[in-house]
Amino acid sequence: MSAAVVPFRADDLCLPLERVRFQLEALDPIRLPGYSGSAFRGLLGHSLRHSVCVTRAPNCDGCLLRQHCVYSTFFESPALPAQAGQRYSALPHPFVLEPPPAGQRVIPPGDPLSLGMTLIGPAAELLPYLIHALQRAGERGLGRENARFRLLRVEQETQPGSGQWPSVYDRQLGVLEAFRSQPPALGPAPSAVSLALITPLRLKQQGHYLGVRQLDARALLGTLARRVALLMEHYQPEAEAPDWGQLQPAIDQVRLERADLRWVDWTRYSSRQRTQMQLGGLLGTLQLSGPGLPALWPLIVLGQWLHLGKNTSFGLGHYRLISDQDQAD
Repeated sequence: MSAAVVPFRADDLCLPLERVRFQLEALDPIRLPGYSGSAFRGLLGHSLRHSVCVTRAPNCDGCLLRQHCVYSTFFESPALPAQAGQRYSALPHPFVLEPPPAGQRVIPPGDPLSLGMTLIGPAAELLPYLIHALQRAGERGLGRENARFRLLRVEQETQPGSGQWPSVYDRQLGVLEAFRSQPPALGPAPSAVSLALITPLRLKQQGHYLGVRQLDARALLGTLARRVALLMEHYQPEAEAPDWGQLQPAIDQVRLERADLRWVDWTRYSSRQRTQMQLGGLLGTLQLSGPGLPALWPLIVLGQWLHLGKNTSFGLGHYRLISDQDQAD
């Protein structure tokens, strides 16, 4: 495949994405762990299930309402058709969390706290349920101390990456005015691109997670292409899918030029499995280049908000593009 030929139009690739931020206020001292994505995901899931579950069954297995339940839509991922379910061991959740920046600290009463979320496909229509669940979650409290908070407002980005976040919900008014955002602006594909891994990147091949020396462009971009393909198949089935097979030659033409990476261990307690879980991954920066980059540019841009690898619903696998100005600074 010629490097100048893009195998699909950017408009065909763009999943409907809505990025929202929940602006919170601490009512009690909130002790944030080193990485709070797991804590917020667990609290939000528990509150959403308590809000919408009508059966009060201990789990969702065998539930008649599973295909139509708001909770299962977000956290249990209803099955695809049988042939698709055989091809994938797990289905992606239709959201990605962006928790507060990593680092242990205490948020004193009265101080603000922000929780971001990217809603994928039809999940954006369920934003009112998330708002209600987060309000109830604030009453219950976060962490072992059950530290309470309240939701002040919800902001929505006008276009992924634009940095424009108008308010669409205010606690005092109680009215939601969400809108459909514009697709992300791609811009021209560069000859090389640098990525910053913001949260641990966990890529698994042949039963093993890739470390600093094992990571290469093929593993990174191949995983990204498979993730976007599965998201489109599951959450935008009416769209005509691009010819994903044409991407492999482009992936083969991209090189991982240099990387400044390190492995960071992160441990979380799973209340469902009642055990400690090791969720380490790669952090740092890397640079990609090669003639296949233009064909993959829409994927790379979109992946900033879809995240990459395992445990994206916790907020892991978050990367962003580094501009020339960022590198100069």
